[in-house]
Amino acid sequence: MSDTNVVEIDDIKFLNEQYLDQILKLQKIVIENLSDAASYYVEPVAFFRKQLTIENSVIGFFHNNQLVGFNVATFPGLDDDNIGMGFNFEASELLQVAQIGPAAVHPDYRNEKIFSKLAKEHIKVIEKLGYKHIFLTVAPNNYPTIKIFIDNGFRITQLKIKYNNLLRYILHFDFFNDFKQPKYSVRTPNTDIESQKFIFNLGFYGYNVLKNDNGFDIVFGHDGIKA
Repeated sequence: MSDTNVVEIDDIKFLNEQYLDQILKLQKIVIENLSDAASYYVEPVAFFRKQLTIENSVIGFFHNNQLVGFNVATFPGLDDDNIGMGFNFEASELLQVAQIGPAAVHPDYRNEKIFSKLAKEHIKVIEKLGYKHIFLTVAPNNYPTIKIFIDNGFRITQLKIKYNNLLRYILHFDFFNDFKQPKYSVRTPNTDIESQKFIFNLGFYGYNVLKNDNGFDIVFGHDGIKA
C-alpha cells in the first residue's frame, strides 16, 4: 500500500507497512502494563506484516505524531479462522464476514475513548465495503471493550476457548438484522462461567452489561422460549 492510499481523519488514519515497528513497540508497552496477561493474545509479527499490506485492515490513532492506539480488521474468507464457521455459515455467508482484533491503546490514553473512535471508524469502513457480519473475541473480564461493542450493536453469542486455551466471548454484529429488545431477559455475573454456558445453550445472547459491587453482570436476552 502506498502513501497515497493512507486515509486521514483527524488523528486517525489507515496504516501501511512503514508502521510495523510502531505497532510492535506499542503492543509491547500494552502487554507490559496488563493487569491480566490472559486478556490480550499476542499475534506473531508475520500477522501484522501481512495485515499492513491489506487496504483498510489496520487503523491507527496518533497524538503528537506518535501511534497511541491501533485496531486490526481481517477478512478471513473461507479460511479456518473465520468465526462464522462456528455458526454453520454457508460458503457464500462466510465470504461476507469481517473480524475485528487485535487492538491496543497506550496505557496513558486509556480514558480518552480512543478505542471506541477506532472501532466506530472501522465499522463504518467495513459497512461501506459491503460485508454483512462482523465478529470479534473479547476476554470475559474486559468490561470496557465489551461495553463499547454492545453499545455499537454487537451481541455476545458464544463463550469459547480460543487462542491457545484462552476463554473468550464471541461478539457478533449483523448489518442486516436490527436489534430489538428481547422478550425475556436474565442477568448473571461475568465471573459465573458455568451459568453462562448453560444460558448460551438455551439460546440466549448477551445484549447489555451492568456494573455491580464486585464487577459487572451480563444481561442475556431471548426472543422466544418454547415450553
